[in-house]
Amino acid sequence: MRRRTAAGLTWAAVAVVCLALGGCAVDAGDTDEPAGSVSVSSSAQTPTSSTPSSQTITSAAETTATSRPPASPPTSTKTPSAGGAAARARAAQIKAADLPGFNDQWVWDRSKAVRGPGPQPPPVCSVTGLDAIGASAVYRTNFASSLSSQAFAVQVTAVFPDVQTAVTAERVLLAWHDRCQRRVDKLGLQDAEVAALSAVPTKAGPAQQWMTTYRPVPGDSDSVWFNAEGFVRSADMITYLVIRNAGQDYNYPRGEEPVARALGVAASYLLDGG
Repeated sequence: MRRRTAAGLTWAAVAVVCLALGGCAVDAGDTDEPAGSVSVSSSAQTPTSSTPSSQTITSAAETTATSRPPASPPTSTKTPSAGGAAARARAAQIKAADLPGFNDQWVWDRSKAVRGPGPQPPPVCSVTGLDAIGASAVYRTNFASSLSSQAFAVQVTAVFPDVQTAVTAERVLLAWHDRCQRRVDKLGLQDAEVAALSAVPTKAGPAQQWMTTYRPVPGDSDSVWFNAEGFVRSADMITYLVIRNAGQDYNYPRGEEPVARALGVAASYLLDGG
């Protein structure tokens, strides 16, 4: 068995995004104040087993960004009803048993799905919720595990009025990532590094993932927070994922990181339920 430790963190908010069917003017400016984090209570510890050491997470300076979304996607003229959009967002929420864990023994055994983006955005790099950048309906699921009180995962799925608006929102997410290093520096996170984008092939097309690492981990000076984020779009829907854990290493073959595998599952849910 291989031991895998991994990713996550808090949210921050503040941005004004004006969207119209023909275009978008975006102010994705940074905010200096960190938002709250999802809390999980448990006394159990993360299971351990042998860990491969041949590959490790790379920093933004060592990694190059990969593919970007297409510039001119087809545009739908039909706007879904609010109720229908909410039902599609809800159907795309991943079941806890289907969400990949950090190793073969890991289970996400607690989850809660709610309508809306939640009280604050969970990722480090997001400036505001998907509803603020044009979504017609949003559903969010928080995942936790009895194996560790330091780990959590968040899935936010949004349905947009049409494909063009979803693609415009996708570009906003990319811009937020590109500004994330400056953002975490302003937040004062210790030893913070934001990795470059890495493309993940899925049934719905290429998803994007990246990692933010930072300190401190309370009570463990040798550990680091591993905050993995990523998103995948299928037509007029976007799922955004965050998976966080603390540990001393994060060793996975490329494309087999927990968030990469979770994006593949999310894409299948989008295609089946969207």
